[in-house]
Amino acid sequence: MKRNRIIVIVAAALILICVLLILFRNNILNFSSDKMPESYAMALSDTSDVTQIFIADMHGNNVLLQKKNGVWMLHDTVPALQHNVKTILGTLTNLTIRQSIPQNALANINEVLAVGAVKVEIYEIAPKFTLFGIPFSVKERKTKTYYLGPATQDNMASYAYLEGMDEPYIVHIPGFRGFITPQFSQFEKDWRAHTLFHTKITRIESVVFTDFEHPEESFSVEKAGARFFNVYDSKHQQVYEYDTAKIIDMLSEFREKNYQTFVTELAPEKRDSIIHTCLFRVIKLTDINGKVSELCFYRLPEEFMVMKENGDLVDEIQHEYSRDKFYARLTEKPDEFYVVQYFHFYRQLQPLSYFLKKK
Repeated sequence: MKRNRIIVIVAAALILICVLLILFRNNILNFSSDKMPESYAMALSDTSDVTQIFIADMHGNNVLLQKKNGVWMLHDTVPALQHNVKTILGTLTNLTIRQSIPQNALANINEVLAVGAVKVEIYEIAPKFTLFGIPFSVKERKTKTYYLGPATQDNMASYAYLEGMDEPYIVHIPGFRGFITPQFSQFEKDWRAHTLFHTKITRIESVVFTDFEHPEESFSVEKAGARFFNVYDSKHQQVYEYDTAKIIDMLSEFREKNYQTFVTELAPEKRDSIIHTCLFRVIKLTDINGKVSELCFYRLPEEFMVMKENGDLVDEIQHEYSRDKFYARLTEKPDEFYVVQYFHFYRQLQPLSYFLKKK
């Protein structure tokens, strides 16, 4: 009796294995695996399931992009450039193998990828396997790891290897002129959102404009209603005769104020000199939740060569402040310096007299 039971169990197991093999061959049952056939598609099938993108090079530079409540963040703390993230997701969606690498060049390309490739890891909400179209063991998992190499000789494709494949390939985006690797930057500065202010006018409680070069032109604006504000001068005396349209236009622009570039190379002594001698304006914005954003503006010193009358030799080097750009620093991020263009803050840099009604 016991022997018959064993025979039945073994037979049932063999039948189950045969059924699973048939289902797997017909793509009814799919298992995730580290080993993938060479014909496996390079492209992502659905970018909406992507939760993390990790990009790194062989020199220790890396960035981690994470999706939080539908917004992509850099290292979980700084808003990322949403457009750039969408661009690389679009690239991975349309990534196509253009051709195989010739056998006589394969060893060389493998060596190039080993020492100089950009590694890109993709994490998605994905099942471990599906049975009859039903996903099982769904969770966040690493689904693809790319190694992106240099451009081909025609600069229209890139060498790339996808973990699980037997060899690297030449990949491209059909219809795209250029190669894809530069899109996957491993440097933080290329992914940081350039946001300084991001507050709608309806969420502004007050804004204080402090002018250090002309203190009498300092002023403040305080919320008095849904879209009504009171204006006060440098002595906090209320101003009644002001141009409402100019005030509203200026406050409306706080919904999106960005810097041009992030300053990465600034000697400590030069930074200290700028902070102590070049401050000319401070804008302090408080929203209806009490969050304070304070931005300090500093003149940007530049050197100009003054030529002699014959135009051949430099007579002297003249030091002036840039008329196009200035430095800026958020007080909540004191170690970060930005370069900002004057025209982008044109209305916010105007003195109180600009907003007064002309008599």
